[in-house]
Amino acid sequence: MPDLLSWRSRFPILAKKTYLINNSLGAMPDTVPAALAEYTGLWAEEGVVAWDTWLPEVAATAAILEDIIAAPRGSMTMCQNVTNALAAILSCLEYEPPRNRLVCCAGEFPTVEYLLDGQRRLGAEVVRVGADPLTFPAEQLLDAIDHRTLLVVVSHVLFRTAELVDVRPIVERAHEYGALVVLDAYQSMGSVPFDVMDLGVDFLVGGSVKWLCGGPGAGYLYVRPDLVDRLEPRMAGWFSHARPFGFEPPPIVYAPGIGRFLGGTPNMPAVYQAREGYRIIRDVGVEAIRAKALHQSQLLIEGALTRGFTVHTPRDPGRRGNHVTVDFRGAEQVKDELIRRGFVIDHRPGAGVRIAPHFYNTDEECIAILDEIVSICRALPVQE
Repeated sequence: MPDLLSWRSRFPILAKKTYLINNSLGAMPDTVPAALAEYTGLWAEEGVVAWDTWLPEVAATAAILEDIIAAPRGSMTMCQNVTNALAAILSCLEYEPPRNRLVCCAGEFPTVEYLLDGQRRLGAEVVRVGADPLTFPAEQLLDAIDHRTLLVVVSHVLFRTAELVDVRPIVERAHEYGALVVLDAYQSMGSVPFDVMDLGVDFLVGGSVKWLCGGPGAGYLYVRPDLVDRLEPRMAGWFSHARPFGFEPPPIVYAPGIGRFLGGTPNMPAVYQAREGYRIIRDVGVEAIRAKALHQSQLLIEGALTRGFTVHTPRDPGRRGNHVTVDFRGAEQVKDELIRRGFVIDHRPGAGVRIAPHFYNTDEECIAILDEIVSICRALPVQE
């Protein structure tokens, strides 16, 4: 395993805190201030002419992500967040019975469930599979996909438990019935290596906040290249037009390829900051990141079980992502005290504390946080 700790100096927070919540907000790279200064400098010096430099950065930044997941050049675009990306996908659909079903699982992130539920008003039938958000209902999901299914939305890694979903059977089943698949890769992008073309998904959505260390405000969307020109998103902005600076009246003439999903004016500061994290992840290599994560997640699981904690993350390395969810009495209160002591993690109701080391974290930090939890549990008057 390569020594990845040489990258620690690139992340200022690591000098002051034990930062173990990279599945929620990755540490900021040290080059982000300079990247934002590059953006503001262009604005200050060039004014509106800065767009000549800014706009190409949207595609150039998306291209780094294409490299990370082996996506064809020009198959991804930047957007603000998963909400906007998924909404744009949904805006391409027509809910005409009998093919009007949207299928998802109980463990999806709320954004997905809220957006799908809202489609009921447009004629969609939403099928929500499973009842326990801590358990992925693989067989039930496959059984729910049939000739009535229009779209399936599934997470690659579940945000509560870090369960890694085997996507291929879902894609195969959906395509067998003529349905499309959206993969929410927020918790796998930059942490689990995969080839998006090999997976065969029709769409991929995600954001920069977590393992990509790109910060908030920059999401991304992939659309299968042979599908994209058949789609006409109702959620379209002036940059979705083939000639955005022609300022033409409706109806829209869609831009070819992924450009039709660009929508309105890009969030340029977020693109500039996200670029810095993407570059590092590409340079480090997701394969190396994954190898270290499997080692450290095993360290955390064994250590948590030895200390008597409940672990909601799969024991099988092939079925888990890169974080570990640990539960114990008073977990939310303990989380607050951990943060006060400089151990940065988070808590999810009904699941527990999530511990997420990245490639720049040490084994010693993983052991230290478990010992700190034991210490706090003993010292504090924790309530049931």
